[in-house]
Amino acid sequence: MTENYYDNLPKKRMGAGVLFMDTTHKILLLKPVYKDHWGIPGGVVDSQESPKAACIREIQEEIGLTPTSLQFLSVGYFANRNNNKGESLQFLFYGGVLSAEEIARIRLAKQEIEAYQFVDLATALTMISSDMAKRLPPALASIDTGVPVYLETLD
Repeated sequence: MTENYYDNLPKKRMGAGVLFMDTTHKILLLKPVYKDHWGIPGGVVDSQESPKAACIREIQEEIGLTPTSLQFLSVGYFANRNNNKGESLQFLFYGGVLSAEEIARIRLAKQEIEAYQFVDLATALTMISSDMAKRLPPALASIDTGVPVYLETLD
């Protein structure tokens, strides 16, 4: 009976991403080959994988770096009622400031990522998805305060 109960619970999609900055506090953005907008390193959380572990895996796969530490910044709930994405939980972490040496070691997964660049917040907001644009400013504020934020979008 318990097994059937869990089988019938709703399933939600999860994603995890990381914010990296350069020494001038510009944000690292990636251009995926399969999207029409830019984003941050990260992706889907696999079955039996934690959001933090997914974030580390995606960083290694997409840009070839291994983060030394990640600070939890935010989690967002997105109902996505007006499109076909379905509801999801999206986790954001902070990977810190990348040194010039670390930036020089970035190796893009060319089958997935076509380019990267560091941009200021105002520019980033024009390049990323509307969902990410809602999450980015509060997540950046969380870096300074050390207090994670919860965000919710019901549309």
